[in-house]
Amino acid sequence: MTASAPEDLLAFRTRRESELAAPHGVLSQVGLHWVDPADGAHAIDGLPGTWRREDEVLEVGWEGEALELLADAPEALVERHGGNTLVRVGAAGDVRLARFGQDVQIDVIRRGDRIGLRVLDPSAPRRTGFEGVPVFDHDPDLVLTGRFTPQPQEVTVGSFLPWLSSRLPSPGLAVFEIAGREVELVVTGASTLIFTDETSGTESADWRQVPARIDGDRVEVDLNRSLNFPSAFSVWATCPRPPAGNHLPLAVRAGERRVEPTER
Repeated sequence: MTASAPEDLLAFRTRRESELAAPHGVLSQVGLHWVDPADGAHAIDGLPGTWRREDEVLEVGWEGEALELLADAPEALVERHGGNTLVRVGAAGDVRLARFGQDVQIDVIRRGDRIGLRVLDPSAPRRTGFEGVPVFDHDPDLVLTGRFTPQPQEVTVGSFLPWLSSRLPSPGLAVFEIAGREVELVVTGASTLIFTDETSGTESADWRQVPARIDGDRVEVDLNRSLNFPSAFSVWATCPRPPAGNHLPLAVRAGERRVEPTER
């Protein structure tokens, strides 16, 4: 990031680096285990307890203090019998479930029709060796202003996992004039653009995201704020891909550069 970058962008980068380096943030991901209903109650390598999926409910049981429960009702229903604990998780969203060992955390995630266990270890080399995300130099010319057209809908997108698709809410379309032609991109969430560009997969990640500022029929995107998804760092991610056609026909040498995803 060049010294000419505005103060608000430097503050944005500082917050970003702090969030990535959080003890149980993106950089601490060290595993992802999908719980198959056909396996019945079974152990999972490296995790305490016995795990079982019954329909849409995940059950985990353990003896003594093998796990420290972090979730509570209504996300998790707990039964204790003597020194044994049984927990049922039926919440529709992700749940911070429990921890063990040296503050290793287990999250329950739901993606499509699958239930998984994401393992987050603050001692992961990816996190302990983190010295910041490489970024391109600040480029004031890569602030795009365009037209916003409200068009509420849901769009289906792929993901980092080849079998997984997601439906994302979209408030409408952002239209920019680039190299003499109009380029239309689908905005997702409240105001995010997920995109590829001419550097994707080489100088930058396979795809990135950037916040958009929407004011009536006007939209502004500062591509210097382009961020990598968790899948750019960790092979255990489940991130959504861009909506079809969300490609910028220029080399966006701004924002975060490519890093190599790792297992730890």
